[in-house]
Amino acid sequence: MTAISNDTLANILFRLHWEEHGVRHEDSFYAQNVNLWRDVFPAGLEKEILGLEEGQSRHVDLKPGAHVPVRDMRKVVTVPRKAFKVAPDLPPIVPTQGRFYPQGLLRGLPGIYPQNIQPFRVINIGEDTLTVDLNHPLADVQARLEITPLAVWSKQAEFGGQCQDWICALTDGPGLKRKADRGTDFGLDAPLEKPLGEGDAAFYATPRKVAHVDSQARENIGKVYNRLLPGRKRILDLMAGWQSHLPDGVTATGLGMNAEEMGENPALSSAVVHDLNADPRLPFGDRSFDAVICSLSVEYLTRPLEVFREVARVLEPGGLCVMVFSHRWFPDQAVRIWTELHEFERAGLVTEYFRQSGGFKDLTTLSERGWPRPMDARDRYYPLIQHSDPVHAVWGIVS
Repeated sequence: MTAISNDTLANILFRLHWEEHGVRHEDSFYAQNVNLWRDVFPAGLEKEILGLEEGQSRHVDLKPGAHVPVRDMRKVVTVPRKAFKVAPDLPPIVPTQGRFYPQGLLRGLPGIYPQNIQPFRVINIGEDTLTVDLNHPLADVQARLEITPLAVWSKQAEFGGQCQDWICALTDGPGLKRKADRGTDFGLDAPLEKPLGEGDAAFYATPRKVAHVDSQARENIGKVYNRLLPGRKRILDLMAGWQSHLPDGVTATGLGMNAEEMGENPALSSAVVHDLNADPRLPFGDRSFDAVICSLSVEYLTRPLEVFREVARVLEPGGLCVMVFSHRWFPDQAVRIWTELHEFERAGLVTEYFRQSGGFKDLTTLSERGWPRPMDARDRYYPLIQHSDPVHAVWGIVS
């Protein structure tokens, strides 16, 4: 079997593991055509990759200052509220406690220009001031990196090309789901606004048999369920449609908005039509299920805390709830805040659904990115988009 060297190329799965505020995080990035002769790895990581063979794994502790940034308190600054400016041709934005925004929205700070999309976090809001943190979202995090080559092959020639910093690609996003010391104001004290489109009942009266994500992303969703559901027999598919993404042979009770869609879903053993935004109460008895899943639909909930409390009620102690989502949805149906958040902040939002609803423990988040997009004539985004749609998941156990 070929081992990674300066004379090989490799497809490597980098998986970042870290924990903070009692939540475990797992962030995966598929790196294609890794070239150690040309690509960049910080502080000795190249030595950890050399010699690995296909299917082997190696774990490396990432250290602040060597692999991830150290927090620089000089980058925590207080600015006038008027320094936060949105271009006149864009919708207005009101800065909110704990949220991330592009640095280009700040005016008057040295080294920051309007085109800068690197994130900063609002950590305190005064009457006329904002205290902002310009540090990298993963600053000071203690993490472990899992390195697994999925394929290794000898180079036929060296064509040069651009250098790729794979650790930079891996760490671009995950920290945006970190919980702020003072929390993040997601506006969950009131029903979430759904400003666009027709009402839910009218919209879903027509079957919407659309695959929101590409086939690789659907496979990755299936892997999440295959990992988490073994041994669980009484499964509720929440906000179900014509696809459940469940492993072969696994069935569920479906609760969704369109009977025809659910009737064509081979994974559903039974189905109930129910509008959770009109009535968040689940039409099931206490402890009816040992698992609840929701695929690509959590972004449509206007009363999420009430729904999550109901999920906890219908799950038996030790029951599992899994929410899976991506960056595609029906644009007329998603709640406003979902459309305004960075995709990794959405994982933080869903984590807060679990936290604030109460009743859940052992919270975990997962992200899968970088996978190549499969060639598919039915995929309108291929070959314009080279990467598969990202998959994010958040899950917890009922206390």
